[in-house]
Formats: sequence, C-alpha cells, structure tokens
Amino acid sequence: MDLPNIETYLRPKNLQTINNWDKDWAWLAGGTWLFSEPQPQLRVLVDMQFLDWSEIKIQEENLLIGATCPLIKILQYSWQSEWTAIAGLKSAISVLAASLKVINMATVGGNLCLALSVGTLAPIMIALGAKYEIWNLQGEARLVAAEDFQIGSRQTILQPSEVLRRVLIPIETLKWRVNYQRFGIAATDPALAIVVSAYNPENLQFKCVIGASVPAPKLLDCHHININYSPFLKNIEFINNPKASATYRREITQTLIKRSLHQLQLTNTHA
Repeated sequence: MDLPNIETYLRPKNLQTINNWDKDWAWLAGGTWLFSEPQPQLRVLVDMQFLDWSEIKIQEENLLIGATCPLIKILQYSWQSEWTAIAGLKSAISVLAASLKVINMATVGGNLCLALSVGTLAPIMIALGAKYEIWNLQGEARLVAAEDFQIGSRQTILQPSEVLRRVLIPIETLKWRVNYQRFGIAATDPALAIVVSAYNPENLQFKCVIGASVPAPKLLDCHHININYSPFLKNIEFINNPKASATYRREITQTLIKRSLHQLQLTNTHA
C-alpha cells in the first residue's frame, strides 16, 4: 500500500546522523506491516536497511542476530548441528511461510518491535533466555531481557527514538530441546494460542512460555517438565474478543502445553 502522506524518506548509515525524532517518524525495516495499511499519522520514514544490521554471528558466549536480519535468512543459514533449539526457532518462522513476501522481507527486529500478541518470535526468544540490545540516537546501548521487552499488545518498553539493535541468545540455551506449538482456526489465520517449551536434559531445567492467547508473551513460573500446568493458568488474564473467548483460549493453551511437553519427552526418550 502506498503511503502518500510521507514527506521525507531518510537512509542513515549510522544513528548519529539523525539529529531529532518526532511522533510522526517511524523506523522502516522490512515494511511488511508498515505498508499493509494506511499510516496517516506518519510523515517521515527512517530506512534501517542502510545501517547494515543484518548479521548472524557468534560473539563470546552469545549468538547475535541483527535487527534487520530477514526471517528467510534464519531458515537458510547453516547452523551448528548441536544447536537443537534452532529447530524451534525455524518452526516459529515457518508458520509465516504462507506468505512469500512476509518470509523474505520481514525482519527479526520488526517482528519483535511490532509486538503483536500473535507475534511468532517473542515467545521463543523468552524461552531461550535472549536479551535485546537497544540503542538510542546517540549510540548509547542498554540490554533488556526478552521477557521484559513486550508489555502488552503493540506495546514495548522502547522509548521514542530508541531502536532494537540486535538479539543476543546464549549459546548454552541453543543446545536445549525446544518445541513450538501453535493453534489457529486455519493455517493462514492469526494464532489463538502459542506455546513454546524448552528443556535442558543436562540439568533438567525447563521453561514454558505462552503467547497469542495473552496480550504479551508470558513465562510460566514453573521449572519442572512433569507437573500439572492447569493451576498456573487460572490467574492469567487471557484475551477475550469475537475471535475466541478467554475460556476457549485458556483451554487451547492448556492443550498445547500438554502436547508440547509430550513431544519434548518423546525427544528425550529417543535421544
């Protein structure tokens, strides 16, 4: 979709060339959402592609994924075989494969910063203990835990003019076994519930994250794979709208948790 109200298009090579920021400015990454509907409030687009933030590399104890890394690159990259968690990351991206435009153009940072309740990447980043590196226009950086980044549907802790620079995933958690479960009425419909379970067979550490059924992904406060998860869902506020009631979303989420745990246990048995 054309955005005829845009007056200025910027292509900075570094953040220091941007002297100010206003409420009618917006970052442009892949643009798959930005150009999907009218944006009458915007006057200036700042294209991030020229910042060259699309890297995938290992630095010390972390895997670094640049904010402008296209999702297709995650699927095509030659990952180390012992990084078993990558299978879950690929599953989270593959659910978007029905749209070639999305899978080829959308970026890691764009998916996370859009912060839709149905976002595919946020739950698995939380399960893997990822951190997000955030920059301001002066190039100053801060690290935020993935579980603290999204605070609601279309809401993050980003301040005006701040931008997600990269994602840091601990190498150790990439060796975990991860299972990604998603439920929607149809394959191309937005998810009604997402569950990501991650399990470390070496020390039996376990994480379970729910998404899509709640405004923002939520890490459940439990650490063992062989427990009943129903009590942990009772006090959670699930989304209630014409697409699905809160009760239905809770039941679907509980079903996906059971299915995810079963798949992890099967994987552990056959390992």
